[in-house]
Amino acid sequence: MMTNTPKTYKTEIDFSTDWEIPAQEKYIFQYFHQQLEDLEANKLHVHGVKLYTVDTGIIVTAIIRHSLPKKLLLEQVVLIVKDKEGKEIAKKQFDMELFGVLEPCTARPWNFLFETDDLLVPYEEIVNEMDFEMAFEYYEKVVKDFELYLDENWSNGLTEDQQGYVHNLVASLEPIKENELSVVGFHFHESEEAVNVYVIIRNAFSESLTIENLPIQLFDATGDMVCKLGFPIGQFEIASKQARPLSLSFSKEVFMKENPDFSSWKIEMIPQTL
Repeated sequence: MMTNTPKTYKTEIDFSTDWEIPAQEKYIFQYFHQQLEDLEANKLHVHGVKLYTVDTGIIVTAIIRHSLPKKLLLEQVVLIVKDKEGKEIAKKQFDMELFGVLEPCTARPWNFLFETDDLLVPYEEIVNEMDFEMAFEYYEKVVKDFELYLDENWSNGLTEDQQGYVHNLVASLEPIKENELSVVGFHFHESEEAVNVYVIIRNAFSESLTIENLPIQLFDATGDMVCKLGFPIGQFEIASKQARPLSLSFSKEVFMKENPDFSSWKIEMIPQTL
């Protein structure tokens, strides 16, 4: 009986032109690289070579390799260091700009500094040149710096203190994934006829968006959905990496729940295709 074993690829080691490595060390890296098993197609792999303790944390020397049929440019990666029992001892996100481009099916050694704040165990537990393993953590690009845009109505309608509050609020919000639209409620006012909510809309797409309809769900303190409305907001334009406030009014006539508990509340945008 024949079995289909996946095709594997042997990577070629390639040294960065930005890192002057003595010939003797190159031989060591080549030795470690030769011991590695071949990779299945379309894999990205990191192999730890040495771990050194330094005053500011630990330096880990590793070999990053891939079996993609195309050039690979790593922008940012999250690396995890584990001890031989598999316990995570350090974790950090690295900017890989200096690492450069990897040709198809190649491997490259690199040094990674994990500072004291990146350690997940007390520094004393880490032993110089101890056995260890490394792994990538899946990384999604996020956008965290949004510019607040207040149109004329908002600029005129808010005091300086209120504008400062909204600026600080935007700066303190959690980052969102690239190519995502986020809506966060920040002010709530209930009248006899309606509930009025102020929201911040953030655009993490790389281009400007024009929103004509904003479908929103309102939840009360018990987590029950109180109202679900599509708000026709005209030609609401929001630039890339911009945050804009908006006022929404939920009429009590369309509430799905009687006597909701608004001691706490939240809103969510109904997922839609933009």
